[in-house]
Amino acid sequence: MNGSKMNGILYVVATPIGNTEDMTGRAKRILSEVDIVASEDTRVTQKLFNILGIHNKTVSNHKFNEKLKADSLILALTEGKNVAIVSDAGTPCISDPGGVIVKAAAAHGIKIESIPGASSVITALSVCGMTFDSFAFSGFLPKEGKEIKKKIEAARKSGISVFVFFESPKRIKKTLTILAAETPEAELCLCNDLTKMFERIYRGKPEEILTELSVNPAAEKGEYTLILEFGLNESQKMGLLTDSVSQSPESMLVDYIIKNDSSLKEAVGALAKTHKGTITKRDFYDASLNLKALFGKGEDCGQGPQ
Repeated sequence: MNGSKMNGILYVVATPIGNTEDMTGRAKRILSEVDIVASEDTRVTQKLFNILGIHNKTVSNHKFNEKLKADSLILALTEGKNVAIVSDAGTPCISDPGGVIVKAAAAHGIKIESIPGASSVITALSVCGMTFDSFAFSGFLPKEGKEIKKKIEAARKSGISVFVFFESPKRIKKTLTILAAETPEAELCLCNDLTKMFERIYRGKPEEILTELSVNPAAEKGEYTLILEFGLNESQKMGLLTDSVSQSPESMLVDYIIKNDSSLKEAVGALAKTHKGTITKRDFYDASLNLKALFGKGEDCGQGPQ
């Protein structure tokens, strides 16, 4: 309340991530009726309004001015005006502006309503073909290779098997190259231009998807949503115990060779990658020497970890 005047309502409105037919009737009505539409980019929002026949004015509310805009938007709400916030595509506040004004509105006791709709995170998860009970969303991956490796390693050690990331089309090949080196056994679902005319979905291991992208001349166009399924499921697929401490490196090598019909050298390389960060390649190499001593010389396992 502000005197005798009721507060307005803050609407968090999802917009299409590509196909404008995904705009809900409720979202269209709210954006037509509110007093103020605060948008991430007024030019992008105006194009959408023109397509949908919405006649309303917009004000900017992007990541560089969001804190400054919050005061004026809260003032408008306390004066009884209704405000809608939209991002360029999808649901506001999900790696997009909106969180600052929502937090401020909640602190002022202003009613906040979600007008649900498209989200690239949920859309990608729904078509990834993976089975999971939980997942983690981690936004855009860092720009630097070293930081990407840190992010992936932290995700792998988290105990959460499925992660969702956003990635730029200009960096996607670099990121896949890193994934191929750091977590080659991971299962990926890479979604490009979801709901748009040239939507494309890649599924497979990092190296496989990188090969597909390399022959696609349009690979550096459109945004990417990456679903990454980590190690616990992979360990189960290979018949390994998820708690690697309960097995010796020697027994893990034997188990892998039997179940995958592989050589000792191949087993050392594969297990070293799968258990990177918990069991070193040197441990597996030393274990292979122990096995050779037990069962005879056998094959050459290489020159040790490089």
